[in-house]
Amino acid sequence: MVKLHHAGERWVLTLSPNRSANWVQTKLLITTMAFFVLIIALAWTLVGAWLVLPFAGIEVALLWFIAYKVSLYTYQQQVITITATSIELQLGTYRPQKSWTFNKSDTYIALVEAKNAFECIQLRFIDGSRQIIFAEFLNQADRKVALEYLKAVPIRVLSDKWWHA
Repeated sequence: MVKLHHAGERWVLTLSPNRSANWVQTKLLITTMAFFVLIIALAWTLVGAWLVLPFAGIEVALLWFIAYKVSLYTYQQQVITITATSIELQLGTYRPQKSWTFNKSDTYIALVEAKNAFECIQLRFIDGSRQIIFAEFLNQADRKVALEYLKAVPIRVLSDKWWHA
């Protein structure tokens, strides 16, 4: 998801992954699945196949862990703040955990074009000393929207396939 907020000389572009379910919905799904798995495991235990029960517990615990990690991943976001002289990139989950500040006149966006229909474009901020990849959790359509917003600010964009432009 890409959101642009413009106030005076300040542009704020917020990038976050698309989230099909929030944590409450994910917990409800896991609880429902755990209920059915444990009912089946208990039925097998009652007919004498008690060895099924620990594996059902492991299955539910693994499902819970994986769903938690995936849900946590969908709450990350990147915030790009652009002023007349600087570009600031912040990323984190729930709060900024990493931050980089670039001088706007020395910074450009390196666009790595997709090689085929199954790949996405790649975006990087590059100044004289470092390059930071951003928007890597976005789908192709959202990356293109973010790129168009950044071109409108304006920020220089250099493509690896400059001869196609």
